[in-house]
Amino acid sequence: VVRRACGRAFSSPAAARSTVGSLAMSAQPNWGGYGGQGNVGGGYGGQQQAQPGVFVPHQTNTNSNAQPSIGLGGMMNDPFLGSMAGNLLQQQGQSYVSYMQSKVGGVLSGGGGTMAYLFAVTPEYVFQKVAMLLVPFLRRWSYVRQPDPGPHQWEPASSDIQAPDLYIGVTALWTYCLLVGVSVFKNEAFSPEIIYSTVSSSIGAWIFHAVVLKSILWALGVSGVSLLELASYGGYSFVYGCCILLGRLASSTLGHVLWAYSGFAYALFLVRTVKSIVRAEQKYHYGGPALQNYLLLGLALFEFALLGYYSWIFSPK
Repeated sequence: VVRRACGRAFSSPAAARSTVGSLAMSAQPNWGGYGGQGNVGGGYGGQQQAQPGVFVPHQTNTNSNAQPSIGLGGMMNDPFLGSMAGNLLQQQGQSYVSYMQSKVGGVLSGGGGTMAYLFAVTPEYVFQKVAMLLVPFLRRWSYVRQPDPGPHQWEPASSDIQAPDLYIGVTALWTYCLLVGVSVFKNEAFSPEIIYSTVSSSIGAWIFHAVVLKSILWALGVSGVSLLELASYGGYSFVYGCCILLGRLASSTLGHVLWAYSGFAYALFLVRTVKSIVRAEQKYHYGGPALQNYLLLGLALFEFALLGYYSWIFSPK
């Protein structure tokens, strides 16, 4: 019976094709939502027609109010996460700044040698300090600093005439540069480049002088003196340089006499200062008294050469 029914259904090729087509159309799924049969991707009346036998996925609409994914953009848009990130970066920055201040301060501010501490001077101190530099062999100068019961190890310059300062050194440096300009202008050879080279070379010599003093103290077993304090002692050399240039403006002979006296006075001042520092630190030098004497003698000779450099390197021939 089944065989006769199938034979009647497919008795002709046209009837077979019509039957297969109707079965394919009835098996095709409806992807159009409420848009009718055969509408694909339109959602509520889409316009794209589906081809028989081809699967086309449904494309959903993006919601503009959707929350962004957690990431850099989401963190910046979220107030809570943004505040946490800002606080974390601020703490990291503060810790780095504190670390650098402790490192730099340990090199420059040992023994209280801060900038404000070294510029705390009075007119009376400046007058007495210059007199001490010009006549360092008087017995009234003890070269022994007074201890400070406060936060600093020693009394500042405003309270102790034996304390170092940067004010006199900086003032003497600019005065020295002006005197070099006057000396060159007197011989009609002035140019701005001379002032520039004078300032840069003088600052370089000042730094080198401070390093020499630091090396000598290190060789004697003293390491508690800050580099700024030693730079203060080195800055006093420009006071003698100004005196020599003033003498050279008057006559060459007077300039040579002042150079010899200034070298002797400055060498005596630094030798006594280094001895007082070693005594105050209560350190024993490594090589005994012989090493100390050789180092101090070399320091004295170095001061003569340094003042000669200040006096003749920029002077007109």
